[in-house]
Amino acid sequence: MSGGDSGSITKYRIVIEISDTNFSAYSPDLPGCVATGKTREEAEEQMYEAIAFHLEGLEEDGITGVSED
Repeated sequence: MSGGDSGSITKYRIVIEISDTNFSAYSPDLPGCVATGKTREEAEEQMYEAIAFHLEGLEEDGITGVSED
């Protein structure tokens, strides 16, 4: 996941869990940022999109200092 305008890369941990019907993903570093998919790959892809959307919203709200690993 790209972070800021400096071209640096910021990494966020993603946890993917399996249930009886689908896969769910979340990031402990970004509370409230979640995604689901029918496959692990789909959940991961949806999570990348969710992270981008989440970070965009935080930036628009003027929130900085999101924890990162």
